[in-house]
Amino acid sequence: MDTAPAESVDVALEDGLWHIRLNRPHKRNALTLRMFAALGDALRAGQSHPDARALLLSGAGSDYTAGHDLAEFVCWPQGPDDPIPRFLRALPKIDKPVVMAVQGVAVGIGATSLLHADWVCSTAEAKIRFPFVELGIVPEAGSTQLLAMSVGLNRAKRLLLAGEPVSGAVAHDWGLVSEIVDTTALLDTARARACLLASRDARAFARSKVLLQPAGLARRIDEEIELINRAVLEHRAPAADRDA
Repeated sequence: MDTAPAESVDVALEDGLWHIRLNRPHKRNALTLRMFAALGDALRAGQSHPDARALLLSGAGSDYTAGHDLAEFVCWPQGPDDPIPRFLRALPKIDKPVVMAVQGVAVGIGATSLLHADWVCSTAEAKIRFPFVELGIVPEAGSTQLLAMSVGLNRAKRLLLAGEPVSGAVAHDWGLVSEIVDTTALLDTARARACLLASRDARAFARSKVLLQPAGLARRIDEEIELINRAVLEHRAPAADRDA
């Protein structure tokens, strides 16, 4: 009998909703490289599936996701066809409704991914954090462009440059979260919001999403990836010199 902890990205088509669930609860759903690859595949599959009218993202257990598993930074630099860049490029290409259900921690990609959602349901107690600069890297997923649009420049600096954590309640007040939901109703409410958005005219919805995206978003995502690659190599260089 296999007793290994779950470590997967689960996908199910539920009444027209393409439900993607991060399933590594014993590690707060921190993403391994394999999970990034599966997540990118799941996004692209949901975008292309004819019966999927909306995408719903959630996390198993008590957290959305603690972000990139830091042990996996050995896999950087990442090339254009590697799992993380492929996932990051897939996010803004989803023209179907995207709803995210946030509880517990939403850190790193757990925070930046929210900027690509059309509706974010969060508990008031959720902890949202962008810890990139303190890790010695720039933020990702176009957040250097999208976050200021969402919460304003000064608040974006507090979140991205200082890495200041905020609760779901504060994130709602600032405009990063669409609505606050009790934990017991979180997933049901997120499903209802996904169904609501899916009921709109699909072509008009998709065209409107494209128009709402800022110019140059894809280029900004690529620039961020390149700067993260550079930072990883710069951090490794002194260690290599010491070992020489």
